[in-house]
Amino acid sequence: MNMKRNYSKLVIGISVGLVVIVGIVLAVRSRQGKTEYETAVAEIGNVIELIDATGSIAPMAKIKLQPQVSGKIKEIEVSEGDEVVQGDLLIQLDAKDIEAQLWAQQASVQSARARLSELVAGPTAEDLALSQSAVETALARLEAAKSARTDAATALANAQKNYDNTLAKAGTLIEGNVAAFLSDFDDAAIVADDALTRLSSPLFTTDGFLVFTSSNSQAETDAVQTRSVAKSSLIGLTSEVASVKTVGTVEAVETSYGLVRGYLLDVKTHLEACANVLDYAIGIDSTTLASYELNINTALSTLSASIQKLQADKSALDLQQRLNATDITSAEISVSNAQASLSAAENTVTTSEKALAEAEAALALKQSGARPEAIAAQRAVVSAEEARLAGLQSEYDKRRITAPVDGTVTLIAAEKGETVQPSQVIVILNAKGNFEIIANISEIDIARISIGNPVEITLDAFTDDDVWMGSVMAIQPAETVVDNVIFYETKIRFEEEDPRLRSGMTADLDIETERKRGVLRIPSRALRAKNGGLMVRVLDDEVVKEVEVTIGLETDDFAEVLGGLKEGDTVIVSEREK
Repeated sequence: MNMKRNYSKLVIGISVGLVVIVGIVLAVRSRQGKTEYETAVAEIGNVIELIDATGSIAPMAKIKLQPQVSGKIKEIEVSEGDEVVQGDLLIQLDAKDIEAQLWAQQASVQSARARLSELVAGPTAEDLALSQSAVETALARLEAAKSARTDAATALANAQKNYDNTLAKAGTLIEGNVAAFLSDFDDAAIVADDALTRLSSPLFTTDGFLVFTSSNSQAETDAVQTRSVAKSSLIGLTSEVASVKTVGTVEAVETSYGLVRGYLLDVKTHLEACANVLDYAIGIDSTTLASYELNINTALSTLSASIQKLQADKSALDLQQRLNATDITSAEISVSNAQASLSAAENTVTTSEKALAEAEAALALKQSGARPEAIAAQRAVVSAEEARLAGLQSEYDKRRITAPVDGTVTLIAAEKGETVQPSQVIVILNAKGNFEIIANISEIDIARISIGNPVEITLDAFTDDDVWMGSVMAIQPAETVVDNVIFYETKIRFEEEDPRLRSGMTADLDIETERKRGVLRIPSRALRAKNGGLMVRVLDDEVVKEVEVTIGLETDDFAEVLGGLKEGDTVIVSEREK
């Protein structure tokens, strides 16, 4: 910033100060008459944050637009060759997450502002009646929630009882299936033993050979060999049945079923071999043959019936287990649903209790009226909510690639659905107009500057009365290092063309980064640090008092007051001893 610029700003600052600061160098003498105070009055006005910078005019060329954040392209609103004006939306990045937060924060700001208005206005008779009604409604809802919780607890107890009964019933039914299985195991063992030791034994000698001659040697061999296997299986069958009866569990029965069935099939195979060999019997009379055939057929029929009965027992056990599983699962779901209902009812009670407490507190507050500190605190809440909203709005705006100036779209270097990065050029504009200002902004200040910020411009080639207005048009994401200091190239457009402008002219810039309108403000020079906070000295009937204050936006000129002062308070800016 050159000397002329600094001097002219000083003159302007003094002249503005003469209007804003009331009672400059107000002589308030102490009892000793040795102190003069410079004072100012806390007033409603604007607080504007400015960043000073210097740049130079350069011919305006093609503008390369890069996103400030990475993201997926949701929509491309223009085509190459389209004429656009400043502010037109060119490309929209996906901003669903930010939009939801933005809407929620807008509601929070509206709520905070409404609350502040309510505190400032004070309660009316209608407000008190509504608050009383809100308390009564909240109380009724709490009672209803408690009743629903009691019903839910009863439903859970019933569901748990039904679950216990279902388990008991399932156990009883399975025990019945197991008992039937064990009884049929016993019967099958008896049938198999009778088939081998009584009904088929007359066909064989004690050495295991046939007592008659067969015309089919293979049939004879099969009958002899299968008898040996059947006898071994009978031993295994008897042992397995005795063992499973000792254990008596579902698992033991299911395991034994396969073994028992195998033993029985071995015996059946032998009986079938006996029936086959009788077809080829030689040397025995017809009466004896008929007796043998009757015995073998009887044994086969009885054994087959035992095998089928065991198969029926297995099917019945499997079916009962499936039915039990279905019943138990249904009972478990009922318990789970009842638990969820009880949890929801308890949450409703908690929420209702909180709502009642809030309604009662709101009624009490309206009945007592809002205190000054409550209003000041709510002002602070409004400012905080507005700041959060501004931050979210800024994040949302970063996902909207807009035309910084009037111009023509010459290139679109991305496609819908593509994910783009901050360093990626996605749109090129040919800007209308002749000149722009290029300024290097330090890394300390760049975070506070956004595209579209208004800029007041003066040129060293003209007087300070010649003022141009412009706006931030582009910020390069890549840094520039000069003498080990990091800068970011920033481009500013003129709002109106002027034939007097020339390339290379030095431009002094005041970039407006934030503006608070209609807020309580005091000169920043009145602030003093104390005990980790801030305070001001208030002059009241020539008595100086220290007052702690809460500050919002603070600039070199003014500070926004969120709490501690009221409009019209006189604060001390400086003092001197006479």
